[in-house]
Amino acid sequence: MAASPKTLLPLFLSSVWLFITLATGGLAPAPAFAVCLAALYALSRPGKNIFDGHPDAALVLTLTAFYLSTFRWHGGDDAPNSLLPFCLLRHGTLSLDPVIDPWFVGKLDNFTVVHLGRRLSTFPVGPAILALPVYLVTALSGVEITEPALHGLSKLSGALLTALSAAALRRALLGRCSDRFALSLAFLYGLGTWAFSVSSQALWQHGPASLGVALGLWGFNRRGFRFDALAGFGLGLAVASRPDTVFFAVAGAAYVLLFDRQRLPGFALGAAMPAILLGAYWLAYTGVLRPPEFAIQSRPFRGFQPSAFFGMLVSPTRGIFLFFPPAVFSALAIRRSRDALTRLMAAACAGVFLLFCFHNDWVGGSTFGTRYLASVALVLCWSLAPLESWLAASRDRARAWSVAAAAAFVIHGAGAYLMWPGSNQLLAEKAELWRWTLHPLANAVTHDGALRSLPFLARALILIAAGALAWSAARRLQTK
Repeated sequence: MAASPKTLLPLFLSSVWLFITLATGGLAPAPAFAVCLAALYALSRPGKNIFDGHPDAALVLTLTAFYLSTFRWHGGDDAPNSLLPFCLLRHGTLSLDPVIDPWFVGKLDNFTVVHLGRRLSTFPVGPAILALPVYLVTALSGVEITEPALHGLSKLSGALLTALSAAALRRALLGRCSDRFALSLAFLYGLGTWAFSVSSQALWQHGPASLGVALGLWGFNRRGFRFDALAGFGLGLAVASRPDTVFFAVAGAAYVLLFDRQRLPGFALGAAMPAILLGAYWLAYTGVLRPPEFAIQSRPFRGFQPSAFFGMLVSPTRGIFLFFPPAVFSALAIRRSRDALTRLMAAACAGVFLLFCFHNDWVGGSTFGTRYLASVALVLCWSLAPLESWLAASRDRARAWSVAAAAAFVIHGAGAYLMWPGSNQLLAEKAELWRWTLHPLANAVTHDGALRSLPFLARALILIAAGALAWSAARRLQTK
C-alpha cells in the first residue's frame, strides 16, 4: 500500500525546511530530526510493524533521530574533517589552507601538518570524503559558515554515517541468527555503545571506520563477486578512515587467504579502490607513499603500559566491561565459536586493544570512556549472533543479558545527552582513572556530576526512569 498524500505532507515540509536551512547556513540538526520523524511516519502502516516491512530504512531513521535528539555537538578532533568538505567543494583541494584563518588560528600544531608548503590535516581524510553529500547544498550555496552551523553539519554527518553502520551490521548478521535478533543486536550497537555517545555526536573518525568494518562483515556474510568486493572495499574504507582498523583488514585478508580463497579476486579489487585513492592523496600532497599525519600520530607510541591494559579493561572511567557490559557475553560467544572469521576478528579486537596499551595518550583526551574501542564494540555485537539459542534456553541467562543491555543503554545514553564526566587533559585523566564517581551511572547522581544543578531526589528519579526505559527496551532484545 502506497503512502497517502496526508502522510507524505510532513515529510515534504520538513525536507523543504532542511534544504532551506542548509542553503542559508542554518543549524541542520533540528530540521534533519524532523525529516527522520516524518519519514518514519510516512513508512508506517496501521497494524504493521515498520521494522518488518522496511527494516533498514526504519533502523537508520530511528537511530538518526535518536542521535540528533541531543540537539548538540560533542566533538573536538573532528575539526579538520568537518572543514575539509568546504575545502574540496569550494576550492578543489584537500589541504586546509583555504580555512586556516579563522578556523585554525592558534591551533595549527594540534590539527595541521605542513607538506610541500601546504597545510594538511593531522587525521585521515576518509571521513570528510564520506560526508560530502551532507555538505553539498551548504558548500555550493556560497553562504558564509558560522561555528554553530559547522558543528551542526559535523553532527549530522556523524549521525548519518553511524546509523548506516548499524544497518550494515544488521545485514552482516542476517543468517547468523534470526532476523529479530539481528535487528536487536543492531540496536544494541547503535544505542548501547560508543556509536551513540561518541561516533554520532560529531564527524569523528569512529563512525566512518565502523561503517567500513560493518560493510566488510556484510560482504563476508554473502557469496558472490560483488559481496567479496564489498568485504574488501569496506575494510579498506575503514583503514582510510581510521588506521588502527588495519587489524580488521588484516583479519579479513587472512580469512580469505587461509579459509576462502575463492573470494580473493573480488576482495582484492574491492580493497584496491580505497587503497588507490588513499595512495593518490598521499603522493599528490606529500610526494611519498606515507600518510601526512604519520609522524605526529606515531609520536605517542612508547613501551607497554600496564595501567592502560587494566584501565581499558575494568577501570570506572575507561573499562570496556564497565562501559559495555554485554562484552561479557561477547567474550563467551568468541570462546564457544569455532568459526574462523569470528576468531580472526576477535584477534583483531585484541590487536586494537593491545595497540593502545603502547599509546601514551591512551586515555583519549576529550572522550567518553575508551572511544578508541568504538569499532571493537561493533565487532563484539556481531560476535553475539551465535548466542541466540543459548540465551533463549534459560530464563536466568536471558535476564542477565537484559540487565547488561539495559546498563549499556543507560551508560551511553548518559554519554549522548549529558556532559562527559572527568577532565579532558591527559595527565588529569590518568590521575582520576580509578575514581568510581566518574563512571556515568554514578556521576549522574553525585553532587558534582553532570546533573549537579538538580537536587539529589531529581537526579535519582531521572536515573531510575532512564533505567526503567532501558530495561523495557532491553527486554525486547530477548529472542523469545
